[in-house]
Amino acid sequence: MDIQKHLENSLEVVKSEPLMLIGGGFLIAVLNILSVGILSGPLFGGYFLLIILMLRDRRKPEFNDLFVGFARLGQLFPFFFLSILIIIGFIFLVIPGIIMMTWWLYVLLLMADKELPLGAAMAASRRKVIEKGFFMHLVFAFMITIVPALLINAVAAVLPPLKLLQVLLIPFQSACLASLYLEQFGGETNLPPPLPPEKNGA
Repeated sequence: MDIQKHLENSLEVVKSEPLMLIGGGFLIAVLNILSVGILSGPLFGGYFLLIILMLRDRRKPEFNDLFVGFARLGQLFPFFFLSILIIIGFIFLVIPGIIMMTWWLYVLLLMADKELPLGAAMAASRRKVIEKGFFMHLVFAFMITIVPALLINAVAAVLPPLKLLQVLLIPFQSACLASLYLEQFGGETNLPPPLPPEKNGA
């Protein structure tokens, strides 16, 4: 796992579409807060899929791509329950929260890209993390989430307006994780079948 390569990939993709990814990331974050996290699956699932298509297919994103997750609301909504489970793990016992966060690092990307149901995505993500190295995935998650947040909070303690830099983390963190996902699952064929298409009016 070459963390530097994934950081470089994230920088390249954000530089190619800064307005879409930074502005879109901010919009998604605001909508997620307004929904109290209930719509985190469709919101961030669509955002991840947008970045995956940019990295893998060199596709130029459009504004409507930010909301593509709502076309599969029923498939992506259950991610909310996994988020709650991880948060509970952090609140009551930090170590279980860290373990679950690492095991299920790829869940939402698998749900969005491979159209796997939540349970199958959890199993596939955990299997990949164990196979490729739990510790390296833990370091990766720590480097792209905890470290930048700590640095920004430290700087913001001196200059509070710099707290807004948190907004810039969203596209870089998302693109970095999408890059790692494509490295690990790009040629993966041993996955459960995707969910059947949703029926309109069902």
